[in-house]
This record gives sequence, structure tokens and C-alpha cells, in this order.
Amino acid sequence: MSNEKVLFLLNRGTGVSPYSHQFIPEDIDPQILSGFISAITSFMDNASGPEKTHLQTVDSSDTSFLLEGGEWIIGVLSVSRETNEARSKLRRIVREFEEQFSSLKNADGFEVSMFKGFDGFVMDLFLSDRISERTLILKGWDWPKFCRSFDVPSESVGVNRLLNQAEDKQSIREVAQSQGLSVDEAIGLVSIAFWKNALYLNYVPSDNDILALSEGSSTVLFRKENPLELSPGTVRILGSLDGRRPLSSSLKMLGGQGVERVLLELGSLANRAYLQNISLERRLVLVNECILFQLFQICIQAMGAGKATKSLYAAIETNVEINPWTSRIRLVEGSIGHSVIDMSMTPADLDALSAALELLTNDLEKEMSSMTGQSNAKSMLLSVRKRCRESWRPYIRSAFF
Repeated sequence: MSNEKVLFLLNRGTGVSPYSHQFIPEDIDPQILSGFISAITSFMDNASGPEKTHLQTVDSSDTSFLLEGGEWIIGVLSVSRETNEARSKLRRIVREFEEQFSSLKNADGFEVSMFKGFDGFVMDLFLSDRISERTLILKGWDWPKFCRSFDVPSESVGVNRLLNQAEDKQSIREVAQSQGLSVDEAIGLVSIAFWKNALYLNYVPSDNDILALSEGSSTVLFRKENPLELSPGTVRILGSLDGRRPLSSSLKMLGGQGVERVLLELGSLANRAYLQNISLERRLVLVNECILFQLFQICIQAMGAGKATKSLYAAIETNVEINPWTSRIRLVEGSIGHSVIDMSMTPADLDALSAALELLTNDLEKEMSSMTGQSNAKSMLLSVRKRCRESWRPYIRSAFF
């Protein structure tokens, strides 16, 4: 997991960085980085309208700095390659920090210890979809040095015991089995160790991961010369990824042949940000698609395909001025097709698309109310929402769903 390098948050007013985290054990002074970004801070402070909070990207020779502007906090995440996944996480971090620590907006100082809970939130956000039971652990030769920095004695004991007994390139599942731990316990300890730079991780995706190509990566991944030396099976899987289906659906085409190598290569590509897990905003679009699709099927049964289709098109026409993203929602062969999602869409765009899907869903509910009664229509919609959320729960962390 080498794409992310350092994260830090800047107070617009003071220029001080109240929170930072280094993903790689290098000597990077957040305050020095704060000075480097000061010119960009000035630019964003002088911006107005949507540009004030719009995510910016500043490129250097081997690093991209992603910037997200909040009301009084600017989030900066340095990465090797820019991805929508990284942008989405930075956006959530800025929002969460401003909500949790609004009292620090005009504060002259702060206690670092007050950010311990927030650090756990950031760790979970970055690692929850990047560590599976297949993930391989790689211990650095000086891992005991980093274990001394643990704040909680029980964490220090647990991580030290795990790392003392674990072998390099063991999967988390193998570590759990050999040490009598549950997979969740092993993932928890490995997450803490990685966060403290006591080990490295070779991510290997799980069956439930929903992967998509990162922006600009297709030029390299599908080059005839195959510069990354990918196996034919991996190329086939890459060609099938649509950012909508779990990885298990694509792996079926291999018929069990060469799956282990393919998984390792996919993990390596994700580590280098050629691949990404789809963002939370994109997952929520898929959930809302499911809700609209299932409610539309109920409308067909209640009023017939012709009237249901007419009602949907009327809802799109009515709402397109309120939310232009309704124009991206398709009707294909009598059922809701996929809303149009492309890689250029920002997290804010995806939020707007989710809202568009909800607008159409609510209009269909009103149409159903006129035929079956308000109580029945509301009950059907609640049932559909519950069913879709339950079906998508394995693919979205419950803490964020």
C-alpha cells in the first residue's frame, strides 16, 4: 500500500496543521509541507463560489497533492497517483474533522491527544476496504522500534505477539489460523501495526471488493507491449471490470485457473493505484439505482409497463431543471438501466446523481400513492429500500452505511 504518502489538515486562518499522518516511515515534517502549500492556501482563500471547496490537484515530479477545501480546514493528501478513491476519502476526512472539532476553528493551540479517536476514524476509512483475509503482511527489519509508539499497552502486547510469531508474506487468514485468532482480530491488529509503520501490506482483493480502473491507467494496462508483465488472466479480468459488480463475478470467467496469480497482480496494481476500490459515493449511487429499479418493477405490476414508463419519463422531465443529473438515468428495454457514471465525476457529482435517483424514486412513490393509497405506497418503498440496502451491505462497510 504505497500510493498514499502523507495526509495533513491545515487551518485556513493560522496555517497550522492540527492533524497529520504519514503512511510511509520517512522523515516528513508536516509543518514544512504546510509552508510548501501556503501559496495554494492563499489561492483557495481568494477563490469564491464552487472553487472555494472544489478539489484541486498540484503535481510535482513524483507526487500529486490532492487538496480539499472545507469551511476552515484544507485537507492535503500526497499520493503517487491521483484516484477518485483517494479524493473521496480526503473529502470525508475534512468534513468529519470540521464537524468533530468546530471549537478549534479560532483556537491558538490544541492537545495532540484529543485527536486519538479521529485518528481511528481515518485509519478505518483508509484500511477498511484495503485489508482482506487474503492480504499479505511484510515485516520491516526494524518493526520493534515502531511498536514502542503504541499508546495502549494491550495494543502493544497484541501486535508484538502477532508480529513475533508471523512470517513474511503470510496472509492474514494464515496468521489468524496459526495464532488462534479470528480473522477480524487479526485484521484489527495488522491495521494498527500498519498504521504505526511497523509493517507493510501487500493488498490482495477479496471477493466482495468492487474494483475499477483508476483515471488514466488504461493506457498502461492495455498496452500491447505489456510493460507491467501482466498475465493473460489478469488482463481478462481488467477488461471485465465495470465498477458495478463484485470481483467474484469477474473471477468466474477464469474457471479456477491461475486465480492466485491474478489476485496477486490485481493487488499489486491497486497498491500502485492503477486500480481502485470504488468510492463510497459511487456505491451509494448503485444502492439508489437498485431502489429505483425495484420500485419501477412494482409500478409496472400495478399500472402496466406503458403507464409506468410514461410516469418515469414525466418525472425525469419535471426534475431535470431541479437536478440536471436526472438526465443521466436510462430506461432500457422496459427497466431502469444504469445511470451514466464516468471516471471524470467527482464525489460531489456522484452525490448529485444519488440525489437525482432519489428524486425519481419519490415521484414514482407519489404516482403509486394515487393508485394504491399513500400508506401502501410508503410501505412498498420502505420494503424496497430495506431489501436493496441488505443486498448491498456486504459491499459497503456498515460503519459508513
